[in-house]
Amino acid sequence: MQQPSAGIPGIITTDSAGRIDIMNEAAGTILGTGYRMAVGRQVKEIMPDSRLTDVLWTDRADRVENLTVHGRSLVVSRTPVYEGNRLSGSIFVLQDVTGLDVIHDELKKMRDDKNELEAIFDASFDEIFVIDGKGVTQKINRAGESYYGVSTEELIGRNVLELEEQGFFSPSVTKMVFDKKERVTISQQTRSGKELIVTGNPVFDDQGNIVRVVINSRDVSELTELRRRLLETERLAEAYRRQVMELESDKSTRKEIVARSADMLRLLGMVDRVAGVDSTVLITGESGVGKGIIASRIHRLSPRGEGPFVSINCGAIPENLLESELFGYAPGAFTGAQKAGKKGLIQMGEGGTVFLDEVAELPLSMQVKLLHVSQQKSVTPVGGTTPQQVDVRFIAATNRDIKQMVREGEFREDLYYRLNVIPLEVSPLRQRHEDIVPLAEHCLDAINKRYGMSKKLVPETREMLLRYNWPGNVRELENIIERVAVTADAVEIMPAHLPGYILNHLSKQNNKIYISDLCPLDDAVQDVEKQLLEKAYERYGNTYQMAEALGINQSTVVRKMKRYMSGSQRKPGPRRG
Repeated sequence: MQQPSAGIPGIITTDSAGRIDIMNEAAGTILGTGYRMAVGRQVKEIMPDSRLTDVLWTDRADRVENLTVHGRSLVVSRTPVYEGNRLSGSIFVLQDVTGLDVIHDELKKMRDDKNELEAIFDASFDEIFVIDGKGVTQKINRAGESYYGVSTEELIGRNVLELEEQGFFSPSVTKMVFDKKERVTISQQTRSGKELIVTGNPVFDDQGNIVRVVINSRDVSELTELRRRLLETERLAEAYRRQVMELESDKSTRKEIVARSADMLRLLGMVDRVAGVDSTVLITGESGVGKGIIASRIHRLSPRGEGPFVSINCGAIPENLLESELFGYAPGAFTGAQKAGKKGLIQMGEGGTVFLDEVAELPLSMQVKLLHVSQQKSVTPVGGTTPQQVDVRFIAATNRDIKQMVREGEFREDLYYRLNVIPLEVSPLRQRHEDIVPLAEHCLDAINKRYGMSKKLVPETREMLLRYNWPGNVRELENIIERVAVTADAVEIMPAHLPGYILNHLSKQNNKIYISDLCPLDDAVQDVEKQLLEKAYERYGNTYQMAEALGINQSTVVRKMKRYMSGSQRKPGPRRG
């Protein structure tokens, strides 16, 4: 028989039911059984006649002398162990009669270690549940009380199947661990309404039998509720965002595109129809008619409306930079290039719309590459060899006669037909008189809001706006309205506030001077004289040519200028004689 190591006592700890929790090797040797085999068994199974567990009932530490086991005479110290005021188990120290100091020190260390482990055990935020090989609850820390709504004492010593049947938790991870003989993680509901993430870890003996299941549980109820609320909030936010986008899109498109004429109403109806498809659109029309706004509306109303809208002015990019700007470049493509390379403007439109404004200004060499992109839906960066797929919709625009350019060989015919799948023509402003005043009022409203003003157009001014032919189209109208709104010194914008070139143009149409209201005749004559002198001086810059143009003497010009014009007004004009 193996002899115990000299001076090392045999030590056994039990729970309150007399089951062995811990046994060291020396105790196993003394008792003639493997210390691993003894854990979890009753003391009386190993030492039937010892009555060692009486200490659990007497609740008193004592010493048993002359206890004979396997021919050895032992002195056994029995000590009950408490957690607070509750008996939680016992400690037995088996020793020959020597080495009492060593036993005392080791016993103290064992107690300290046990207390430390118990403190750690109870301090854990997560629940720790220890089940024996028969499914009986051995230990549970304080976190379990909040999980199950009962004290830990009500759970210890009860079988997990019984606890599951009574609804303390469902399902039982212990049962799954016994079935699968491996670690199992599940989601578990408790009768107090908690949602737990539970992991059961099996502990095996030397023969591969499960002797313990150690369960770690974390309360994720708040996280689950927060996640649910977050998802609901995101869902509502997305719904509201879509509603706002729809309202804003409808509002912005209606505000930006003021249409009363039949031509524009027909055009907007076509825009709304083509927005729902991915076909390429070619918008033609004079400069300033609003081709960019039409393109923006098509994008916003399309399924790509939430994607990027990349506007490229093909006539504003230097020819030597066009290819790298449109298609990007690979790392190290040329001296001064970014090390990581650079995305092109077309790639930046991924998932959205690329608007090619002034597309007729592209050189023929670039037209070939654009044709390839529109056909293959891929771009090859400058210096690269691998095409990169792109998902974009192209909308092009030009103010040139692109058909004539095709006939003269200035624009590729194949690219023209590629872009001109859906042609849209925006009429010049002079052909849609019904839009002029509403557009002017719309612009003035925006300016009033922007600057906190309350300017308004009088009927005579509206009439003059209608009679002008607007060669600069909507862009010119917006410019003029902002100019007169800012510079007019009265709330009412009179015809006299309009730029001189518009008044001259209208005056030449019927050789008639326009007046905004009745006034004394002398005042009117003086006002006309002053305006004529100002315009003559602006044009000629000297009194001799002014006198010739006005049909009066040079001395008369000098006299009237002294009367009507200050020195600051008499600046040199563009021409001198």
